[in-house]
Amino acid sequence: MLDWVTAMIGYNAEHLKLNKICEFTPEGGIKWTVETKIQVAGSHDATIRLGRCSPTSAMIEASEKFNLECMPVCLYFSGNPTKFLQGHSVFGPGVADLGPVMQAAVRGLPVGIRPDDADSEKWAAVHRSRVDITTSVDMGSDKMVHEWIHTAATSTRSGHGESTKGRAMLAKSTVYWGQKSKRWTLKAYCKACELMVNGPGDLKLRDELKEYCKGHLRLELTLRRLELKDRGTLDESLIWDFFKRIEVGIMKVDVEKNERKTELPYSVQFSLARWMMGEEVSNGMRDRTYYWHRRKILDELGVDISLKYEKNQAEAVVFDLDYLKAHEIKGVPKELQRLLFKTKKGPKWTANGLAVNER
Repeated sequence: MLDWVTAMIGYNAEHLKLNKICEFTPEGGIKWTVETKIQVAGSHDATIRLGRCSPTSAMIEASEKFNLECMPVCLYFSGNPTKFLQGHSVFGPGVADLGPVMQAAVRGLPVGIRPDDADSEKWAAVHRSRVDITTSVDMGSDKMVHEWIHTAATSTRSGHGESTKGRAMLAKSTVYWGQKSKRWTLKAYCKACELMVNGPGDLKLRDELKEYCKGHLRLELTLRRLELKDRGTLDESLIWDFFKRIEVGIMKVDVEKNERKTELPYSVQFSLARWMMGEEVSNGMRDRTYYWHRRKILDELGVDISLKYEKNQAEAVVFDLDYLKAHEIKGVPKELQRLLFKTKKGPKWTANGLAVNER
């Protein structure tokens, strides 16, 4: 499913009324000016950030070659078009439908903000800088989902190199791989729990979707500019391609015998000792100090003090990729299809991430 898009779109954005931030010289002259973005709410709770930008040379070239819409001042778009269109992101259009979904989202903008060429018969040239792709796996129960997440946080790392970017990080029951990577990030969380925080405002609809989401593990892949640069049309199978880069069954160090812990600052060693005694280290400590201690211990020893200390941390855990793929949720129940935004056939994408008009 298509979850989030940040992109330049070839529609005309000259009409947008944007605030500006300026720096003045002591003499009163303007040193520089930057336009801000605006938040636009749709008919649902979701919002989209819009702004103005200049098209890339590749967008201009593609517009001439494939007869695409591409204005001199084009639209900056950042948000979840699926949630904007249908009010939720439990299921929705596939990522291969990015073109028609973006077109529908732009056409659904409020009067006065909607580009005057949004109804053009031509597809708009698009330059993608971020795309989020999601899928869900039926784990049978929310309890199993949380056990999977906890295991992933303590027993895996990604292929982001030798730096700490590759270590799994747990934050508010979501596990991340490559959280600070400039290329890609993968995360997993309980979709039913996430709905309680970010679900639709309609409580009846939220309860209906939450009932459907019981036991669903949500996997979400974020592809950024460097990773999107040479990719054409995207599809959900990419999630599994990147999931293969997750190393499972990482042997944890024996903290008690590890001599490198003495290289930590004394205050950090004390926090480590408290954690090994089963204490909640964050209690009575400023957040900034706690996260600094957590990072130092993670960098030096590869253990995360935000997780419960378990003496036997060397137990390897096996994740069955075939099992996850076999339990991937691909269809939408008939009784919920009324909540699904239906797309029309759209353009394909070239290797440099530009829409090709094939009408």
